[in-house]
Amino acid sequence: MNYLISIGKKRTILISISILLVSIHTIYFYHTTKPEIETKKLIQQIIRFLLTAGLLLLVYKGKNWAKVVLIVLLSLALLSALIGIVSINAPFINKVPLLVMTFVYSMAIHHFGFASSYKAFFNFQNSSTGSIPTAEQITVSEKPLNNKAEMSTVSFEQLMESEKFWNIIETSKSKSSGNYELQQTELKNELQKLTANEVLEFDNKFRTLRGEIYNWDFWAAAYLINGGCSDDCFSDFRAWLIGQGKTVFKNAVRNIETLSELEETNDGDWEGLSYIAPDVYQEKIGNDMPNGIRENFEITGEEWEEETDDLKNRFPKLWAKFGIEY
Repeated sequence: MNYLISIGKKRTILISISILLVSIHTIYFYHTTKPEIETKKLIQQIIRFLLTAGLLLLVYKGKNWAKVVLIVLLSLALLSALIGIVSINAPFINKVPLLVMTFVYSMAIHHFGFASSYKAFFNFQNSSTGSIPTAEQITVSEKPLNNKAEMSTVSFEQLMESEKFWNIIETSKSKSSGNYELQQTELKNELQKLTANEVLEFDNKFRTLRGEIYNWDFWAAAYLINGGCSDDCFSDFRAWLIGQGKTVFKNAVRNIETLSELEETNDGDWEGLSYIAPDVYQEKIGNDMPNGIRENFEITGEEWEEETDDLKNRFPKLWAKFGIEY
């Protein structure tokens, strides 16, 4: 199991345990405030706890509907906790459980809804269980397949040809005039012109390139440019870098220090491009994009030390441009 998937698995387990511990503490806290245990209420709470545990297990196994239900329930619970903190007239110590709930539920919503480590683990779980749409499903909006031989030619791992891929990226960047938010809209417009299979091929190429630069040098660049960079941030950075076009990307692969020539880095707000192709595919087909080529999550290169002068010595141009502010 690769690094990012492993991180996603560990965080999923830890957050799930935290949610269950909050549930246990809530049950305990409720009954300690009562003169005697309310049997009927306790039974209801135990059933709710078991259902929560079952839902978390399904989320761990990569069930998308369970993830959606969990995020909705966590959001409602978070809202209730925040209302309780504001409205309950009680000593601060009595509000600590609500503060803990707020922290745990906020962390869980971010993890299951937005963290790239969970997305990697989620995709890994789905690829392991084989929940991949059939050839008929991915060709619903396209020319019907005529026979079994033609059906067998459909490949989930086909890459878009490089020139075509970079032309799409360059077009979206040119039409957006350097505005990253607008580029996401323009890229969506370009992908909507393609067939569903071509969108899948584009996404395969995109994730292949993002995996190719899962490298310590690129993480150093993201770290310096942004003044720090988590694994989620680094995933977004690599996607953003692909969006800068072939020349910038290829130059950085050749020499990471060429990124010191960047004039605009969108202030480190790099999230967005990774989700465009899956969204367009879903709009075309009505199903989630099938698991295509397996993205590389095995980081390469020489690791750096952030607490020393390592970054300054190894990447002097990047440090001179971005590290001084950091």
